[in-house]
Amino acid sequence: MERLLLKRKDLASFQKTIEKSISDHVRKCGASGAVLGLSGGIDSALVCKLACGSGIKVHAMIMPEDSISAEGDVADAINLAEECGASCSVIKINNAIDALDSSFPWRDYDPNKRTPALGNAKARVRMIYNYMAANCGNMLVLGTGNRTEILLGYATKYGDAGVDIQPIGALYKTQVRQMASIAGVPQKIIDKVPTAGLWMGQTDEGELGAKYEVMDRILFSLVEENRSVSETAESVCADESLVMRLRERMIKNGHKRALPPIVKLFD
Repeated sequence: MERLLLKRKDLASFQKTIEKSISDHVRKCGASGAVLGLSGGIDSALVCKLACGSGIKVHAMIMPEDSISAEGDVADAINLAEECGASCSVIKINNAIDALDSSFPWRDYDPNKRTPALGNAKARVRMIYNYMAANCGNMLVLGTGNRTEILLGYATKYGDAGVDIQPIGALYKTQVRQMASIAGVPQKIIDKVPTAGLWMGQTDEGELGAKYEVMDRILFSLVEENRSVSETAESVCADESLVMRLRERMIKNGHKRALPPIVKLFD
């Protein structure tokens, strides 16, 4: 756990590295700035802070869904964008989702799959809006995924995983919370229950089956310290079945961390 938690000097150094990487990538690609989806949660709030701190032009896409998005998230996102110096647009995704829902032949498929399928569709609709804004402004799309989510594949392929750069993709959720504190993300945002806002009552930890601080210790042990399942369970005082389940999830979702394979035809 000691190695998982970052020292303040390292957090400050990493913050500068991320900010420089964002501005360098934008400049290298000949873009005019960057777009990101700003939900009112900690990950996107931190990315917005870092992007604005890099000195580039930043536009935040705030994309709530009526009846699903948490009350106050839109206001928090707008306030953060204004505080950071980013421009923003607010687009409700209900009409786009309703069109997909009403036109899809659900009768041909397992009705139990409807909720997760629509949840992924919502993430992809938001990705489309991000890229429409990016296309119109010659901008890049910044991802808001952290290392915990990326390792576990807790993202929608061609949805929130569809981005041009992942500024905080090397930081575990625990470390995101640390950096958010020193970067000036409002405490009310840091303290929110993490959720992707895909359906009523949905939370990250509820879906994944464990608290982020527990998952981070397990993943850090498995990945960074290269320990076995049994060694990890013992070292972090976790149930071995949970460690195994997270390890299996990492393996199963490995395809989300790679480009689609190209079928080989020639030597």
